[in-house]
Amino acid sequence: MNERYLELSLGRARVLETGSGTPLLMLHGMGLSNSANTFDTIAPLLATRYRVIAPDLLGFGKGTRTVEDGPTFELMVEHLRELMDTLELARAVVVGHSMGGWTGVHLAYQSPDRVAKLVLLNAAGLNAQIAPGIGGLSEVPALEALRAQVHREFRDKAKAADALVDRIARTQHEMLSQPNALRSLDPLLRIMQSPALRARVLLHRRIGRVKAPALVVWGTGDPMDPYPTWNEEYERLGGDMSRSTKPWVIPGARHVRFDTGHYTHWEQPEALARLITEFVG
Repeated sequence: MNERYLELSLGRARVLETGSGTPLLMLHGMGLSNSANTFDTIAPLLATRYRVIAPDLLGFGKGTRTVEDGPTFELMVEHLRELMDTLELARAVVVGHSMGGWTGVHLAYQSPDRVAKLVLLNAAGLNAQIAPGIGGLSEVPALEALRAQVHREFRDKAKAADALVDRIARTQHEMLSQPNALRSLDPLLRIMQSPALRARVLLHRRIGRVKAPALVVWGTGDPMDPYPTWNEEYERLGGDMSRSTKPWVIPGARHVRFDTGHYTHWEQPEALARLITEFVG
């Protein structure tokens, strides 16, 4: 992955890029340790067919961590639009994991001309209650504690090879050690943790109005809401989510489950890359 930095109106953005062809804009999830590097396992597989572009979202990773009155979803989406303009991307296939999917739906809803297709990986933004364990930290955890946390994220422990777990944990430790990292997401956490503020940015009203062709992927073992409910609905309908009347359904979207936890791209990168390739074309 080639690394470069862009100076944008709201701050510096770090971008990891590899491959050529149709652009895939990969958006990572929430967490003080999260960054574009969450896609290190799958980006090389997708780069054989596509131009993979993975930015650190505003307030994350090695980009600008301290943002006045932010980060917020509004500012993150505006940061992404300017990033696309700077990279001369009129449109892109947006692939978002967890909060990255939440952000991607906001982008698709607000700027439908910028999103050619949408891939949601274990996307957040539909559960009324905040998921546990994403709050602030008072200090950078020891590397061994991060390794243990990464290992717990794997539903299939056979996939949690020591080298992979160590690489992910070391990258997370590096992101947590960036200046101002431990307080960088306080404004976003406040939005997520306040019922009134959270309700303003949830996807229930927006996701059903997404016009882009969509692929929705989640793990059967993803403990975060609403996926246990999704599993019940999926099984009740025999996998035909087009029959669902729930507010999470994008009209015409394809829904696929993997036997993974919350990080499908860590546990099943090859199978997920094949699925994305089949969808994007």
